[in-house]
Amino acid sequence: MKFFQTLITTITMVLVISTAAFGDVEAVKGKKYSLTKKHGPWMVMVAAIRDVDKDRRTSEGLTASEAADALVYELRKQGIPAYTYSIDEKMEQISSPQQNSSRRYVAQHGYISVLAGNFPANNDPEAKRVLQYIKTRFKPAFLADPKNGGILPKTPGRPSPLSRAFMTANPLFDGEIRDQEKDSVITDLNAGQKYSLLQNKQKFSLVVATFHGGSVVQVNGTDSSRALGFFERHFGKSLDECAERAMSLTEKMRTATKYGYDADFEAWVFHDRYKSVVTVGSFDSKDDPRIRSLVSQFGGKSTRNPRTGEDVLVGESFTIPRITQKGQIPTDSWVFDGTPEIIAVPKLR
Repeated sequence: MKFFQTLITTITMVLVISTAAFGDVEAVKGKKYSLTKKHGPWMVMVAAIRDVDKDRRTSEGLTASEAADALVYELRKQGIPAYTYSIDEKMEQISSPQQNSSRRYVAQHGYISVLAGNFPANNDPEAKRVLQYIKTRFKPAFLADPKNGGILPKTPGRPSPLSRAFMTANPLFDGEIRDQEKDSVITDLNAGQKYSLLQNKQKFSLVVATFHGGSVVQVNGTDSSRALGFFERHFGKSLDECAERAMSLTEKMRTATKYGYDADFEAWVFHDRYKSVVTVGSFDSKDDPRIRSLVSQFGGKSTRNPRTGEDVLVGESFTIPRITQKGQIPTDSWVFDGTPEIIAVPKLR
């Protein structure tokens, strides 16, 4: 089990180290420091190390386990608490509480991960300093000896052997892990927003309309100018326009009786970095019987395509006014999602 290959993955940027925040960090050569659920919750993913295939092994050099322990020891000598972690599953991932957020790589089958630091949040200033130090200035002494057998990827513009380190979450942590940077962005996007979903006091709401920015629509495999024009008119060309369309629909739905509808709707709006959504209702449970009625009311209807003979789902529309006179066209209109979805109301700190 000699000779090893180190694979590391990427994300974030920051500055110079200050280890004083960690206090005294034990560093005993040969001692194993294993990750536990008490560490973190946010940490730096320093490296993922594995043994090479049998036909490439040599009698000299370090095993993956020995290399991981050596890396942990050298980090601890710098005052940075570090730990090893390995899993048997193919992939372990941590999901941010925000829907459609990116997931962060933690470890792969056959790899031993080295994680460092114990940070309360991913935007903690000390976390950023430690990350930048590991990426740019930390050069483990054992990697300088070719007899140890270390193979590291050569990355243009990243000369340090650990320059692809990134922030991640402790995979063993059993409490709630918040992505503070993402929460901050989401809070800013929805700050001061009238009828913001963040103001909803219940647990769930029903998404009835989604507005994506920078999307391309295709009809029968071709992106005709007519189709694109329809898409831009109803869904917007940019995130700003999407947000405006979503806010306008929310306000109109809350005063729907003014435009000929039978009732006003409890509509809410929510923005993230990729889209804006309009939701309806406030529910304590996904099984609330009112949800089924709203899904039927706002969901698309199955209609047979006269050209293909196939059934297609056509979204319901919301027009201003609801009913037009002969020869009159609506002053504004929106198309609801074909399949409304229940979502958890975001609870940001």
